[in-house]
Amino acid sequence: MTLPYPPEQVALRDGTPVTLRAIRFDDAPRLQAAVARLSPQTVYLRFLIPLHDLSDADAQRLATVDYDRRMALVASVTRDGEEQIIGVARYAMTDADGVAEPAIVVGDAYQGRGLGTLLLARLARYARAHGVHTFVAIIAAENTRILRLMEHAGLPFVVHDLGHGEREVRIDLSSVTPATPAN
Repeated sequence: MTLPYPPEQVALRDGTPVTLRAIRFDDAPRLQAAVARLSPQTVYLRFLIPLHDLSDADAQRLATVDYDRRMALVASVTRDGEEQIIGVARYAMTDADGVAEPAIVVGDAYQGRGLGTLLLARLARYARAHGVHTFVAIIAAENTRILRLMEHAGLPFVVHDLGHGEREVRIDLSSVTPATPAN
């Protein structure tokens, strides 16, 4: 199967080589291992609930996308001959035309090195090529890291306080140059 987003080699700000690629159905165990390596704070900021592990069913659901209405990019490194997922950026279309809900997580050991910015920028370009003009996400009010990430990515966004410790973030993708979708 030819993936719509072939592997891309990138370097983080500190020179660490990383592979960005489309998620595959066989990534479920790597997703479980990635979640297991996350700190409780990072897990909460990503999932908005305390989570100790990712069930087999949830991992398989997250690893299975259609590359159009549901897409995920993974960032990985090779450690001891094994591929390890260190970051994931994904979106799922909502019922509103051209609107998708994004989610992004970067492993604690790789935060602050530009990986989140790379993932978000690549995901935004891919989403634009697939008809998405707006990302809408609900985030924890204390999640200032994601706001800085969007600023670094140069994406215009608006934040609305929803109360109860949550905010809605609307990201305008109209200025993003779409990636050429693979056929």
